[in-house]
Amino acid sequence: MFFRSFAKINLALAVLGRRPDGYHNIETVFQAIDLSDELDFRPSPEISLICEGLPDVSEKDNIVWKAASLLAERIGERRGAAITLRKKIPSGAGLGGGSGNAAAALLGLRRFWNSDVSDAELCAIASELGSDVPFFLMGGAALGKGRGEILAALPDFQPEHLAVVFPGISVSTASAYRALNLDLTSADSDHRIQRFLGLAENGSSWRAGIFNDFETAVLPAHPEITEAKSFLEKQGAISTLLSGSGSSVFGFFFSEESARAAAVAVNRANWRAFPAKTLTRAEYFHRMFGLHR
Repeated sequence: MFFRSFAKINLALAVLGRRPDGYHNIETVFQAIDLSDELDFRPSPEISLICEGLPDVSEKDNIVWKAASLLAERIGERRGAAITLRKKIPSGAGLGGGSGNAAAALLGLRRFWNSDVSDAELCAIASELGSDVPFFLMGGAALGKGRGEILAALPDFQPEHLAVVFPGISVSTASAYRALNLDLTSADSDHRIQRFLGLAENGSSWRAGIFNDFETAVLPAHPEITEAKSFLEKQGAISTLLSGSGSSVFGFFFSEESARAAAVAVNRANWRAFPAKTLTRAEYFHRMFGLHR
């Protein structure tokens, strides 16, 4: 079986404050995009993983192997699969590549193993693997709260074309949170998120309302990311934003052609650029499961 594993961007991201357990509460709007990795599953008596494009991560340290092992443990029977992961989504880029891989592995192996593990059980495993993983079981657009794992599906936004630029550096999520220097807080909502959702619901141009609290901490510390945002603006992007805690930035364009032209115009040796399109929830699952080589 062959599956795709998609990336995400954050259309809005508010960091509400540090929790007593050391994590931070956030409120964010996730959006799936069609930049993707590939996963192959083949019969095998054991779980094994070959990862193309991520040579520095050992098999058992890869989140796909962890996802497969947790699912097999939950099923309670000896299960195996020879898994091949082909990476295209940059790691450490704020695009959720690893989290998407884990979710695609859970969804794909449930089908591959013909298992009756419920959606709720799958979501519980996803939450063990990482705070972004549950979103990739949902796809489309979603409002995330808590650490990002408390989700509410949102109506699909109008499809948008964008260019994503990865400026060749990784940003530590932990250091990005530390740079925000937030106190303990009991805040559980942010009015900017509600304003953004209001713009989308009223059919207004929500692209003008995108925001990310991490920009205030991450951009001054990483001039390369600021340069990538400026590059997209010079290429005619309607609006630009950091995704997650970085390091990737994205810009919306009026057409597929202009987004593709912006990506092609990148000529920095250490930068990578991708034209992309937002995915509705139906497109997300159709393209994950419905396409074959």
